[in-house]
Amino acid sequence: MKYKKIKEISLFALINAIFFTGASFFISTVYDLQFSKSDYFQNQALSFREKVEVLEAARGSIYDRNLNVISSSVQSFDIGIRPNEVVEKKELSEILSLFLDIDESEIHHQIESRNSFFYIKRNVDFEIGNEIKSWNYKGIYPEISSKRILHSDALGKIVGRVDPDNNGIEGLELYYDGLLTGTDGELRYEAAPNGSLIPQGEISTKQPIHGEDIILSLDGDLQYLTKNLCAQALVETKAYNCSVVFANALNGEIIISAEKKAEETEKFNINLISGRANYEPGSALKIFTIGSAIDNQLIKPTTTFEVDDQIEIIEDSCLKSYEGKDKGCFRDFLKHKKYTLSVKEIIERSSNVGTILATKSSDIEDIEEYLKKFGFSQKTGVELSGETRGNFTEYNTCKTCLSSLSIGYSINVSQYQMVKAYSIIANGGKNIDLTLTRGNKGSQNTKQIISEESANQLKDLLINVVEGKNGTGKSLRMDNYTIGGKTGTSRTHIEGIGYSDSRFNTSFTGFIETDEGPVVGSVLLWGALISPSSEYVTGGSTAAPIFKTIVSYLVPGE
Repeated sequence: MKYKKIKEISLFALINAIFFTGASFFISTVYDLQFSKSDYFQNQALSFREKVEVLEAARGSIYDRNLNVISSSVQSFDIGIRPNEVVEKKELSEILSLFLDIDESEIHHQIESRNSFFYIKRNVDFEIGNEIKSWNYKGIYPEISSKRILHSDALGKIVGRVDPDNNGIEGLELYYDGLLTGTDGELRYEAAPNGSLIPQGEISTKQPIHGEDIILSLDGDLQYLTKNLCAQALVETKAYNCSVVFANALNGEIIISAEKKAEETEKFNINLISGRANYEPGSALKIFTIGSAIDNQLIKPTTTFEVDDQIEIIEDSCLKSYEGKDKGCFRDFLKHKKYTLSVKEIIERSSNVGTILATKSSDIEDIEEYLKKFGFSQKTGVELSGETRGNFTEYNTCKTCLSSLSIGYSINVSQYQMVKAYSIIANGGKNIDLTLTRGNKGSQNTKQIISEESANQLKDLLINVVEGKNGTGKSLRMDNYTIGGKTGTSRTHIEGIGYSDSRFNTSFTGFIETDEGPVVGSVLLWGALISPSSEYVTGGSTAAPIFKTIVSYLVPGE
């Protein structure tokens, strides 16, 4: 009996212990939930019902110098598909093919062969995407996105393009991607199980930071005009390529950078978009090699030479019987009797023989250093990927390099380099950095490259090419305006083939004085075969007329 009593008391004590232990645990848990760990559990609960929506930042727009929209973003749709959710695969393929302009069999193949989510087409027009979204078709996931619209074909190569995710991959879209791309924001809110917003629930918003707009220095209207002029020139000269660059010589802002290729150009793999390809400038370089000799006080503009129509740098190289490896005979473009020419007249007539005589006492290293001052063999820094530096021929292995360099061979340049170099002459000898954007003054380095006096001497020589009686650029004369420049004609060198006997790189590079300062332009026809106005294919007969037409639109009253 006593044993039984003790057993009952022990059982009662055990039950009480269990009860009080459970009660303590319950109270402790409730306390944790309500007080010590309430924030943690509230956040955990919130995370299960919180939704986050990305507030997409708009990519900045690109404008031309007149504030015309060149490139902008618009809303679009990315059409996604989850194949395992699609019931009527053939039916869906048929419908989508009508709206997305994709072959029905290709859509059906992708739905059948894939297991995971994929995009059947991205950057679909908003109206079409919205229509597809309205179907509520099982397995289709239309997502709002944005796509880039190019508003000017004439500026397409300069502006470049973006990928489906709106990241710049070419041209200015790539170069300024960091500025154009914004930072996405987000919207956080409490949602019911069906995804709808819970009234009076927590909402937080982080606003997106939209990308910056960019204003180009390029003029869209002039760009369009220039491309049309180039297209016409390709027909008239049967050239492979026409490329034109115009810039303000005081601030380096590029106003025009246009090109047009002939269809057959592709087989020669020519990429002549102003800064991405090199060519030998021919006579357009003479002003600098002559300038070097003047700068080193070897000659003056009034120094005279007896100039024949050919000159031998290697003995007997002008004879028909000459079979030497090195071409040491240099000739003027047209045959003529020997006459006395000043340096000024040599530039005016663009005499090869006269230029070789005028630079004969120069050291080739001095000429190269002088050319480097103007930016040759260096990138101009213009905002395009793939810009080339150009180069000089290694003169240690070249018996005629001094002579050939003096007349614009044995050197490869880009068109941007030519515009920069001529701008230094036109603006009084100061360096300029070319740019494709307006107001880009942060990168400008206006160091004095040559003295203002020296620059003015060279300007006078270039003006005489247009104003002189025998000037190769006399067709450019315009009443009440000062124009100076230099024609250029060199044999076209085609990679893997060599120098052509019938095709020429013809150019005119020069400046016109305007109320806003000098504007420098370069017109280049690559591989011109015929001239529309002369029996001879020269820079004066092919490129100069384009230059004149363009400047007539740049200045009032013309």
